Formats: sequence, C-alpha cells, structure tokens
Amino acid sequence: MFSLDQSHELSQPELSYGSVWLVGAPDGNPRNLSPLAVHALRSADAVIHDPGISKGVLDLVRQTHYCEAAEPLRAIERVIKLGEDGWRVVQLVDGEVMDRAVQSAVRTAERNIPFRVVPNAGEAVGNEAPLGLFLVGKTLSVGGANPRPTLFLLFATPQSDAAGTVPRQRPLDFSMSGLAG
Repeated sequence: MFSLDQSHELSQPELSYGSVWLVGAPDGNPRNLSPLAVHALRSADAVIHDPGISKGVLDLVRQTHYCEAAEPLRAIERVIKLGEDGWRVVQLVDGEVMDRAVQSAVRTAERNIPFRVVPNAGEAVGNEAPLGLFLVGKTLSVGGANPRPTLFLLFATPQSDAAGTVPRQRPLDFSMSGLAG
C-alpha cells in the first residue's frame, strides 16, 4: 500500500536528472505500487508508459508533467532521448518489471544513462538491495574462429556510487518542442 504521508516521501531517494527508473504496474491497481514507485511517478519530469496502464495509476503522475503512451520498443527510444536531454524519466510498464528490465538496462547503459528498477509492494527486491541481471550473449565468428558464449553479470549500484557516470543537469526548458525527436 502506498502512503500519502509527505515525511515518508522526503526520505525517498532522488530521481536524478538524466536518469531512467523502470516501474511496473502489473495489475493496474495503484494501491499495489510501492511507496518508491509512487515517489518516482510523482517526481518524474516525464512518464513514458505502455498503452495498457490503468487510469488509476496514471492519475499518480503530476498533471504538470509530460506523460506519453508508447509501445515497448518505442518507449525505450523515448526514455533514452529524454534521459540524454536531462529529463528525470519513468518508464511505466504493464506487467512484470523484469520482463522489460533487461532490454531497457542494456540500451540505457549503452548511452551511459543511469537506470534503476523500482520494486513494487511484495516484490523480492528491496529498496537498498542490489539488482543483478545475468545475460548470455554469443560472440560473432571472425576469421573462422568458433563463436563462444559470453556471460555478463550486471549489478545495479546507487546512482551516487555509479562509476563513470556524469550527473546531468536539469534541462533549461521543458518546452514541448524538445519532445519532437
């Protein structure tokens, strides 16, 4: 259950400019969102969401902030564009978060955009626990060499601790003309 208590909201981590947080709304019930998920929706400059997200969940987004429906692949493109422009972005997905976390994490990492998966009420990933993603890729065959599987293990770190990331500044203007890309 989420709380409207402002003191609780003050204790939540900051959604940094130029970062993307992934939030899932598996059943469309806003009461099943964690306090951190509600905080993210209220703090974001832009929320890019799946078309199937319920009105009850979308009502948690502040009306002065940008909100756009997009299919999954288009949503990833949009959050990357807005993140690179310095917006605080929430990617709101219909269903389980982990189904989409790998795609989004890899694509945002390629662009050096801080990324965080936000757990919901009752999910096993805690507010401070690191999130590990195990990926298996196959290398390309070059010059007749046998391709071999390559294993990747990614661990999320708090944004303030992430090595190699440069904090982005708040955009100068949140005009609608900047959204056209």
